[in-house]
Amino acid sequence: MEEPRNIKIIEPFIVLVVIAGAIVYLLNVFNSGSWLWFQGKATVLEPPTRIVIINDGEAVVLQPGSDYFNELSEAAVQALSKFGNTDLVSIGLSEQTLTDYAENSLVVELYFDKPLQFNTLARTGEPTQLLIPVDGRHAAGGYVFRGAQGEWWFGAVRMADPSPLYVVLQQMGYQAAVFQSAG
Repeated sequence: MEEPRNIKIIEPFIVLVVIAGAIVYLLNVFNSGSWLWFQGKATVLEPPTRIVIINDGEAVVLQPGSDYFNELSEAAVQALSKFGNTDLVSIGLSEQTLTDYAENSLVVELYFDKPLQFNTLARTGEPTQLLIPVDGRHAAGGYVFRGAQGEWWFGAVRMADPSPLYVVLQQMGYQAAVFQSAG
């Protein structure tokens, strides 16, 4: 006569948890287009090739070798190293907002040779340009608008700590109300 075997409950439960975890992970991979969606940051491997600062209608173009280019690009990479949101913020840039940015605001535009990969839950595309409002509409939120080929896309990501960027802009002589709240 055989003795009854113990019922194994823990092994199937562990397998079920592992399979459920893998399904959730893969769903997020397919949704976001990024294998590292859980990191919540941009993979900025190279500094921007060009930085444009627009202040009240006056544009200053910084390229490698320009004064403050290295400091500003390092500050931008540091500010983009962590995001404060997991999904895109549902705001866009209307023609009126872009006109305001061009004439009455302080914004920083970053241009890259290679597309950026954003490791977030949201499908963010592969932008080659970023717009950061510093003074004016959407400035207080730490928003970063994405785009490519001269177009700005709907939705923004939010920098967890934009203060490195603000500090360098302040050192360059730019003034904005957001600098007082940053530190």
